[in-house]
Amino acid sequence: MSMARILLSLMVVLAMAGCQQSPVARAKTVTAQSIALQPGDVSGLQRCSGSGDLQTVLGEEKATHQPGYYMNATEWEQWKTQGATEAYFAAYGRTPADCAALSVAGTGAPTGGLMADLVVKFKDQAHAPKTFRAGATLLGFGPKDITFIKLVGGSVLTGSDTGLGPQSVIGSGAVAGTTYYFAFWQSKVINSYLIAYDLPDANARGAARSVNQRMTS
Repeated sequence: MSMARILLSLMVVLAMAGCQQSPVARAKTVTAQSIALQPGDVSGLQRCSGSGDLQTVLGEEKATHQPGYYMNATEWEQWKTQGATEAYFAAYGRTPADCAALSVAGTGAPTGGLMADLVVKFKDQAHAPKTFRAGATLLGFGPKDITFIKLVGGSVLTGSDTGLGPQSVIGSGAVAGTTYYFAFWQSKVINSYLIAYDLPDANARGAARSVNQRMTS
């Protein structure tokens, strides 16, 4: 075998070995569920049974005759026409009674602590910020929360001062011994709406940062 043939054969073998040692990189699939609140974000809280993808949440609302079902279902259909492709609702309470506050049978107000996060994924980066800026409401998350914090004399920050990016607003306040915190923000193809009741601001802010890290990574 000539030297040229030997060199050519060696190059082929090395090329094949290189292909075998370099696995094909697979893009990480980002979903609304993978972005939303995770157990590690909310130390000391338990996942509420009312959590789930939005279709499941709406189905449960319909089955249990929740008064807000028709409004929520209608709003979700409107969001889908604006480019929303999926949404996930994650809620965590300190006690079962706190989680029950989300249901018709509950008292309507948590007493030990509750944190909820609605994450909506859009088909592209054009639709997500447009819907966020419009201040649309879904599952009750929306402008009324900002108005409430202002009415009770709480603090509201918008834009880069929030630490969550230019498309963001956060607020906190207290009424009759109950503390409230919200963080609404948008990044890439994701909108996130997080609210906390009767929990330290530091815990709520830390959870929001964790969600934001998954949104922006």
